[in-house]
Amino acid sequence: MSRLSIMNKANLFGIKNRNLKIKHLGACMVGILLALPTLAQDIPGLQQSNYGGLYRTTYNPSVLGGSKQKFQINILSLGGSITNRYFRYIGKNSLLTPLLTPHSTKEIYGRSRTMGSISQGKELFLASEIRWPSVLYAIDKYQSVALQFRSRGVVQGLQVPEAIQNLYNHRLDTGQAPNESGSWGDLGLAEHSFSEIAFSYGVQVLDLEAHKLRLGATVKRIVGARTAYVRGNIDNYEVREKSTPYGTSELVINQFTYESGYSAPTNGLRVGDLFDGDQYGKGWGIDLGFTYELGNYWVNEKEKFDESPTYILRLAASVTDVGTVHYNTSSVAVTEGFQGTSTLDQAALETIADKGAQGFMELYPGSEPTAFRGSMQLPQALHLEADIQLVKGFFINMEKTSRLKPAGDALLDYYLPSTFTIGPRFENEDSNIAFPVTFIEGNKKVSIGAVGHFGPIFVGFNNMGVLFKKSPQSAGMAYIGLSVWKMKRWIKQK
Repeated sequence: MSRLSIMNKANLFGIKNRNLKIKHLGACMVGILLALPTLAQDIPGLQQSNYGGLYRTTYNPSVLGGSKQKFQINILSLGGSITNRYFRYIGKNSLLTPLLTPHSTKEIYGRSRTMGSISQGKELFLASEIRWPSVLYAIDKYQSVALQFRSRGVVQGLQVPEAIQNLYNHRLDTGQAPNESGSWGDLGLAEHSFSEIAFSYGVQVLDLEAHKLRLGATVKRIVGARTAYVRGNIDNYEVREKSTPYGTSELVINQFTYESGYSAPTNGLRVGDLFDGDQYGKGWGIDLGFTYELGNYWVNEKEKFDESPTYILRLAASVTDVGTVHYNTSSVAVTEGFQGTSTLDQAALETIADKGAQGFMELYPGSEPTAFRGSMQLPQALHLEADIQLVKGFFINMEKTSRLKPAGDALLDYYLPSTFTIGPRFENEDSNIAFPVTFIEGNKKVSIGAVGHFGPIFVGFNNMGVLFKKSPQSAGMAYIGLSVWKMKRWIKQK
């Protein structure tokens, strides 16, 4: 890494020099804001379900112990953060855009404007994922294995004023960007994306009438990892109308010190290249989990093949994504610069948005480029869960997700926002309906969601507000997927 990175090790930004000048700043921050690949959380409703199968495995692999399914095949599942704008411009934009950006520069600005941050204030968190064809298979009544393929990413930002976020949504050439000014300070924007090949194993080690214990583990190989970032310090900013032409605005930035880098340039996607350590980062990760069920109250005496859960209380815990991605790429990709007063227009903003960190380096060259070296911490998280069955097939679930440990570099490490979710859920082997209520760290508003799983198809939102609120600040996660399965059939012992 560059000398600025070394100086910043103890302090995320730590940039004190404000003597130099900049041109066209805003494009960098606002463009990278939504132009880079993103990651999704696990799927509320399905990740808690006893029939969640593959979808619960990524959250807690112990579900494979005593799996309800003989086999399950995920055909394709998609997820990502969106705003109401996505539904208004669905013909011109794509939920998959965040995962296409490492391999394309075509109209990324327009596509990414349908995305939204599930955090608020000066922090940003945008997410998306693709779950590729994957399979779960039960070895016997108590053991199962799963092989999954998934692509994930995240855009995370620190200290990005809401006025700058609004500027991105309103554009600078519409006459709708409100005049704003204020101090800024430190800033940071980063993108991380990668694919994973995960093998999971689960076993039920205790099967008493009122006590059941399941254990599970996942080992995952990380490939195709890419990161890009901009960080620095800005003294102040101003959004103002341009004298000509009418209806356009400009962003003026003063005293900007920056560092920008990427581990790999934007290239067309070739699957074989994802395993090339000279182009992309690689690493390993693990998940561990257990599930304990107490009680044997909700028994169906009439149906001899009924394998639905009979517990009163289910307690579970898991740690996910414990691991690191290492970059040793040969691309020349890290620069530093110092500049002072800059003015940016819509064209500059779109240039940066479409090309990401590369576009920023083209417009704002700095020191002699050096090769990117470093590592990324996977989004290590701790999940705690309590599930109460009030009536047969009807549950109240409470789940807490938090960082397993503090990130070494909050910008260059991947993380998940801390969340607390509570909500009712109805489930059986053919359907699942859940209404998760989620409290997200950094978001003052509660997210009320709905997830439905009917036969092979599921669709859901963790925030139903995206369907009705036109504000780009109202964002949530959306999910859709298709899977097929066959249930186990074990005759009950009398």
